[in-house]
Amino acid sequence: MEIILLERIEKLGAIGDVVTVKDGYARNFLLPNKKALRSNAANRKVFEARREHILKDNEERRTHAQADAAGVEGKMVSLIRAASNSGQLYGSVSVRDIRSESVV
Repeated sequence: MEIILLERIEKLGAIGDVVTVKDGYARNFLLPNKKALRSNAANRKVFEARREHILKDNEERRTHAQADAAGVEGKMVSLIRAASNSGQLYGSVSVRDIRSESVV
């Protein structure tokens, strides 16, 4: 299925690229999450009309993400978890664990 990307997707393309992906990937992920549009004449016109707005929104998200990254830069988090004598963890460390430790 040919689609028009509304945001940069790693290993797929940049904003505005028309790419061919498997039908399931487009129907189940890209289209429902508003990351792409089906590639047809009407959607191309809609995309071109909204291109500046889409690029502006993308730039705003990028600046917010960079600000968030600067806030995390250089911080250290220590987690205490059960491990074997060789240092291998029993279980895993998830985002929830990091979130709860950073609040304390």
